[in-house]
Amino acid sequence: MRHTQRASAELSETLDRIARDGLVELPLDRLADLLVEPDGRSFGPRRSPYRSGLDELVQTLSAAERLPGSLTVRVLLPHDHHDEELVAVAPSAFRGRAADLANESWREAMAIRSMGRRQLPLGIGVGVAAAVAAYVAGYFAAAVETAAVRGALVVVAMIALTIAWVVGWVVVEAAILDWRLPARRAAACELLESATLDIVVYDRPAA
Repeated sequence: MRHTQRASAELSETLDRIARDGLVELPLDRLADLLVEPDGRSFGPRRSPYRSGLDELVQTLSAAERLPGSLTVRVLLPHDHHDEELVAVAPSAFRGRAADLANESWREAMAIRSMGRRQLPLGIGVGVAAAVAAYVAGYFAAAVETAAVRGALVVVAMIALTIAWVVGWVVVEAAILDWRLPARRAAACELLESATLDIVVYDRPAA
């Protein structure tokens, strides 16, 4: 799409580097922005995303076709916001938060899948019954001669077909598709849980 060229190019470049080098770079204004959503009230220049750095990484990795076997997360941090104490505890805090997000995303995925599987027999039954009703209505619509009755039966058949498609597909989609995105996020979080955190501090402040 024409209006997503910039976003698409940035994402493709990032994913290519992840696949090629097993490396993703994350510019931040403060190291705390790695785990906490930064203050978005400032109108000044910024390097941190408008969400936590970890959430930014999860979004990026979830878009990859295949996750790498290992990953290095390189945090680019300006010198004027460098804190040695935070740097020392950042790897363990990062792994702990990634593990928590992995558990949360996987529980969400399993809740969606179990709901779809639980409702699958009922949904398929309603879909089949509606399809049979549509067939019967269509059969009688072709047999009757009264235009008003024929029109009513055609409407009934169309409504029944719609119900058969919507109800049947919704439960099938929940059972086999809807849960896969949170499951993908869980896999991305597990990769980040084992990733190497490399904090690079520049001698000049962020532009």
